[in-house]
Amino acid sequence: MLNQNNNHMSTLNQIDDSQYKADFDIAKGYIDFSSELLRLSLLAMGGFGTLALVRFQGDGNTPHFLQNPKMFLVSMAFFALCAGATLSHRYFASDFMAWYIAWLRADAAGNMEKAEKEKAGVERCLELANGR
Repeated sequence: MLNQNNNHMSTLNQIDDSQYKADFDIAKGYIDFSSELLRLSLLAMGGFGTLALVRFQGDGNTPHFLQNPKMFLVSMAFFALCAGATLSHRYFASDFMAWYIAWLRADAAGNMEKAEKEKAGVERCLELANGR
């Protein structure tokens, strides 16, 4: 099994790191930023859940800002929207880089048919990112 994997790995064309290293560094920075937004959104949702639990247990000592749950619901909706957006960003950023590397490998191999297919995937990811 290990020998088969080594044979498969040797069929991948080597591409120069300088062709993609900067792109991966930039993508990593953006993905790390969205990871922090996801972490903070989930933390806030947990905190708001705890506050909602205090409100619904109703021991009579409910703080004033918990009297109107409308703002709670709006805030939770925005935190959920933020979490969903960061997860989709992580997915599309990783997917784009996979298409990009596949395009570089196909181009390095001289397989123009596959390179065009991979390039179309890269362009489709960019169109999705631009909302087209």
